[in-house]
Amino acid sequence: MEKFKNYTILYVEDDEGVRTINSRFLNRMFKKLYEAKDGEEGLAFYKKYHPDIILTDIRMPKMDGITLSKNIRKTDKDTKIIISTAFSDKDYLLEAIELRLEKYIIKPLTSRNLIPALLKAVEDLEKNKDEKVVLSKDFYYSNTTSLFYKDEKVLELNKKELLFLKLLVLNKDKVVSYQEIEQYVWEDEYMSLNSLRTTIGFLRKKIPFNCIKNISNMGYKLKLEN
Repeated sequence: MEKFKNYTILYVEDDEGVRTINSRFLNRMFKKLYEAKDGEEGLAFYKKYHPDIILTDIRMPKMDGITLSKNIRKTDKDTKIIISTAFSDKDYLLEAIELRLEKYIIKPLTSRNLIPALLKAVEDLEKNKDEKVVLSKDFYYSNTTSLFYKDEKVLELNKKELLFLKLLVLNKDKVVSYQEIEQYVWEDEYMSLNSLRTTIGFLRKKIPFNCIKNISNMGYKLKLEN
């Protein structure tokens, strides 16, 4: 249970009474709790805070939990997502099979059904937290801190540079499209190709190895040093 204190969680629930009760419990357990009242606000909080775990209801106004999860999975395959459901939502979950969700919990949420799901999520995070993505000699990304290091020192990057390079690392086996970059790095801002190229131009000057490969008319891909 002490390991929970190393991680952040986003709780998305439209019922204020239920959210208040469960938030007290979650706030005591985790390093930081973020609360959202619907899927739309939950997506905005995800983009702003990038929590380690997301616990979300399915049926909510503005954006439901499945749509929220789909939006997150467009660019992020690793954040742990736990969905709370009513028995009547079972058919609704069929479209979520490909979303790599951590767990479905049948309401009401109790310590008996919630803690095992949270423990599983934290255990998976613990397994991966010491892993490094080595880009070249003495240059790597740390899953523990979500930062890049050169010669064991943090590489100084601004927010857009950091998010762009992190997005490539999180999708190191595929091409990241311009749309995915705009959603993850620019968030609610408009991204012009000129602004993207400017960001990448400055980034190339900071990184010791040019690991950014442009795929014409598609997007960008991580290029690892042999």
